[in-house]
Amino acid sequence: MMHIVSMVFVLAVALVPGLSSARSDPALAGQSVTQEIDGGQQTREYARNGTLIYEVIEREVSQGANKAIQATEREWLDNATPVREQEFLGGKEMRATFWYMNGKVKETRADQSIHDSKGTPGTYVERFSDLGVLQSAGVFQGQFRPVGVHRYYDEAGKLTSEVTYGPDGAKLSSKTFNADGATKNAAQYYPDGSRKTP
Repeated sequence: MMHIVSMVFVLAVALVPGLSSARSDPALAGQSVTQEIDGGQQTREYARNGTLIYEVIEREVSQGANKAIQATEREWLDNATPVREQEFLGGKEMRATFWYMNGKVKETRADQSIHDSKGTPGTYVERFSDLGVLQSAGVFQGQFRPVGVHRYYDEAGKLTSEVTYGPDGAKLSSKTFNADGATKNAAQYYPDGSRKTP
């Protein structure tokens, strides 16, 4: 059932226009405008220069026999540079993108029901350098607990290490890789973080 709900959410989100750059309308400078839209409402806030700096679109959707609010929030700087775009279903974040001030993507997040429904439950997070190069990727449960395999990359985006975490967030094993991608070092850990020795 959750898989069907996730598919409906993904399709609905695909129909919402993406976050490219903010609209500008000097006539709406400093104002907040809310209007009814098909199935819900849209609120937009404008900076003093008339640039759109915040938008939220909320719709009521069916979730099995229940109803839930599907919401998309977008935010821009007053120079139209994107800051964030977050998509929620029933108050739970399903997908998000955050940007650096230079316009490069800083972080993306996707609920595992969308990213990998058969994988470890949680939120799949990718973090990027300010040049837009992937730096790390892995699943988190809650805001700070890493679970499963997390991969780390250098400034060129080449895999340098891999750490596996248990369901409690404790480090279970780690590997580092050489320039050719072969394993350089590997270690296993006890629950207290100490290394297992052969």
